[in-house]
Amino acid sequence: MRTGIILDGNFMTDQRVINEVNILEEAGHRIFVLNIPSGITPPVIDYSKNISLVKIPFSKKIDNYLFALENLLPFYELLWYREIRNFAKKYKIEVLHAHDLYLAKAAGRVAKDLKIPLILDLHENYPAAINEYRWAIRFPARLIVRPGKWRKKEKKYLSFADRIIVLSRSFRDSLISKYPEIDPGKIFVYPNVPDIRKLLSFEIHKEIFPSEDKEIIFYFGVISKRRGIHTAIQALEAVLPVHPRLHLLLIGPVDKAERDEFRKLFLKDNLKDHVTYYSWKDIDEFPSFVDCSQVCISPLLKNPQHESGVANKIFQYMLFGKPLLVSDCTPQLEIINKTGCGLAFKNGDPADMALKLSELLSDPAALISMGQNGRKAIIEEYNTEIQGAEILKAYANQEINKG
Repeated sequence: MRTGIILDGNFMTDQRVINEVNILEEAGHRIFVLNIPSGITPPVIDYSKNISLVKIPFSKKIDNYLFALENLLPFYELLWYREIRNFAKKYKIEVLHAHDLYLAKAAGRVAKDLKIPLILDLHENYPAAINEYRWAIRFPARLIVRPGKWRKKEKKYLSFADRIIVLSRSFRDSLISKYPEIDPGKIFVYPNVPDIRKLLSFEIHKEIFPSEDKEIIFYFGVISKRRGIHTAIQALEAVLPVHPRLHLLLIGPVDKAERDEFRKLFLKDNLKDHVTYYSWKDIDEFPSFVDCSQVCISPLLKNPQHESGVANKIFQYMLFGKPLLVSDCTPQLEIINKTGCGLAFKNGDPADMALKLSELLSDPAALISMGQNGRKAIIEEYNTEIQGAEILKAYANQEINKG
């Protein structure tokens, strides 16, 4: 099957899409990815024998400006419709697979024009997410972006898809509850599970971070208030008197609107020797940083977006045998309760996080046992080889095949 992947971003930096494409390629699909790669690249890049990357002819900066205007002037939709249609016709695409809600209408119109099916892949609860983004909700940007309109558009955009892929069962259930007219049989669950063969192929470098005199608490991902990093820093302050060797290692970009605020936090007199921050590290270094850590965290604040699924990092932490300390967002809590891979605390509550962190650090045997439980769960269930079956089911239905 000639499959067209539509991505408003860079394929090479989106691990979820990379994993899905590899699953489809191994199942015999000939894949073309329409994306916006960074830097100067040729129009078509041969990624492998059966996967080609096709560059859209405008920059991410232009794309972002057009998207910000989408709820005032639909240039974003019109431009993507034109490019997707040209792409689908040129490469004789038999099924479109669009990533995220905001591409559903443009891709859906093309699918209808060319009489081919559309699979819509929801990386997040987008109407909830955009209403949390500082760039979208602060004045005067919110008057242009109008983030609230995405809640009204969601039902219509979902209707363009023949099949929908979501991050978690709880997200699937919430969509079915909200929109009873959607056939539950058209929604498939594919979590952000890792390609364990790839991750385990990376070499562990013991010297990557000096840890002999530290108890390292590790966080990997975007750094912002909504991700619970304030909670983590306050919990660190509370636990330091009892665990003076505690060290918070943060890797990831800080939200632009919050950079000054976080810089001040990192430089506080009582914290500056207990926090290390890197804005970016390549994924091949991730295993080394996990290896030197005692506990890995995901302190998300509870909101509809964070209730939609589990982040890549959760499963990646687990693969390398480290215990988790996570907030009680439903999908995270379900993983903790099901696998016994760590502890959960009340989101936004630094005192409770501090209590659970101290509990973990005071029980080395439990740390080892929880880490082993997490790794076992990844090897046996939460990986692309097993969960990828849901991706293939979304394509296997007769209605999809007749495209």
